[in-house]
Amino acid sequence: MKCIVFLFLLLLTGCGGGSAPSVPTAVAIVRNFEVVVETIGTLDAGRSTIVSSSIGGERGKIIWLIQEGSRVEVGDQLILIDPTPFEKEIEKRLAHCAELKALVATLEQARGWEQIQTERQVASAKFDLHVSELDLLKLEKGDGPLELARLESVMQSAQREHNQFSVYLQDLEQLRDEGIISQGEVQQGLRKVDETKKALQTVVRQYETYRDFVLPSLLEKAKARVARSKLELDQTQNSVKFQIGKAEASLVQAQQLVDGSKIALGSAKDALAATKIIAPIPGMIVYREEYRNGERRKPRVGDTVLQNQPLLYLPDISSMVVHTFIREVDVHRVQVGTPSVTRLDAFPALAIKGKVSSIGVLAENRNRRSDTSKVFQVSIALEGVTSDLRPGMTARTTIQSSALQNVLCIPIPAVFIEGNGTYCYKKHDEGFEKILVVLGSQNDTVVEIMSGLDEGDLVSLIIP
Repeated sequence: MKCIVFLFLLLLTGCGGGSAPSVPTAVAIVRNFEVVVETIGTLDAGRSTIVSSSIGGERGKIIWLIQEGSRVEVGDQLILIDPTPFEKEIEKRLAHCAELKALVATLEQARGWEQIQTERQVASAKFDLHVSELDLLKLEKGDGPLELARLESVMQSAQREHNQFSVYLQDLEQLRDEGIISQGEVQQGLRKVDETKKALQTVVRQYETYRDFVLPSLLEKAKARVARSKLELDQTQNSVKFQIGKAEASLVQAQQLVDGSKIALGSAKDALAATKIIAPIPGMIVYREEYRNGERRKPRVGDTVLQNQPLLYLPDISSMVVHTFIREVDVHRVQVGTPSVTRLDAFPALAIKGKVSSIGVLAENRNRRSDTSKVFQVSIALEGVTSDLRPGMTARTTIQSSALQNVLCIPIPAVFIEGNGTYCYKKHDEGFEKILVVLGSQNDTVVEIMSGLDEGDLVSLIIP
């Protein structure tokens, strides 16, 4: 209002009396003025959240709603969904989990029994291998050499006996030749020599047969038993691993089923807990209109809620902000922290101080066919808000960009732009002179003159 009065006085200065038309002028004066940005926006909560149901499917049925407009604190109950189906689901999951735990206990016992049986089989196979190795060692180092030594001793005894009877036969033949004994006694000696010779040949054959055939055969059989025992031990151990692995796999599978059942039980408990929807932040209840059963309306008792379907908007009105837009030409005047004063259409006598809290990064179109100018989104944090304020109210904000002291200024209509220059038409006695001027800050009515004019100069408000 002060600016309008000032402009009116300037216009009066340039208007002469009488009937002759005159060029309207204004005086360049030194004064103080504020550079402000005027904007209209919408009041909103400093923070807010959309509350929805996390229950999947269509199992959620509303049985209670808090009254719209109520003030709530963190943890207050907002909506209650029928818990009956979820309680039944928990009972079902508990029973299934108990069955699976019993199965796991049975499989653990089976694995223990299998472990004992397989350990017994392995121990038996190891014992058989040990016995066969001892039998081979006994044959190689004991029974085999002993039998060879025995047969060799028998053979040597038979050889000595044969040699003795052969010498005795020679003595008999000499005595017969001397006529001391008869031929019958010699014949008897011959028979004895033949008998000892045959006995010696038999013993030699036994020795050679045992040495060359029997003992090697026994050794090969003993070695074969050792090899077979080793093979049986390996097969038993592999079989044991398979059996234990099979039992372990069954147990692991059952434990996985138990874990899955526990997860399902936890999900059922979470779903039951989700039937009580509570306030995540303090605020005021505002129910959302959404399409429900073919019509757009707010939720009510008896409705079936869908997962993540918005139910209510919860603004925290303890802190409020204004969301608005400023023109592209004004964005250089505003920065984060710039003070402001906001007035509401609902409470015109209320002036609320605030500060610019954020400025949009990108320019936006106004989306009007007749207006191609661009704007930037600006948020203004208000101070000292009252409980009467509501989101969505119309807010008229004056952003106080700067306050200039003792600067030379003229009305904005006295400035003309030609090409890249800004000019004023300065009045002389003989007429008007076109003067190049350098501009400084400005508001909606006046602009600062950095150079080109002096205090008291008269400038035309139109091109003369």
